[in-house]
Amino acid sequence: MLKRTWVILFLLIFIGLFVSTLPPELPRNITYLTKAYSEPEICEGALEIAKADSTVLNLLGNLEPLGALDMLNGSVGYSKTGDTVGITIDVKGDKQIKNIRSKMDVLAEKINDKWEYISINIRIKKPDELKQTIAILKK
Repeated sequence: MLKRTWVILFLLIFIGLFVSTLPPELPRNITYLTKAYSEPEICEGALEIAKADSTVLNLLGNLEPLGALDMLNGSVGYSKTGDTVGITIDVKGDKQIKNIRSKMDVLAEKINDKWEYISINIRIKKPDELKQTIAILKK
């Protein structure tokens, strides 16, 4: 009985230490991510606009559809009222350029229950010789 008490106490201390090391904004970030997943039209619409940009086509080729887990590698932030969102997500093109890394930054505002884009940028991060930001849309 005494041994079991020590094991339970040890586990509770371990769990308490683990929980105390989690960032305090974790619940908010999970909420934002869940909300962004429930509104896929934000990223999908921005991707369609970016696909039509000639610079993007020349550098990356045709942009591939977003995968189910792509948003986990990015970031999502909503305003307090929930009517403005900033999303950064990985994007890939069909050109076979070795080790290319690119991200799409989207800033959108909800007006009359419809998302309108404020800005859309594609950032090519790697390789260094292609590193640049392509402004797709800026209001």
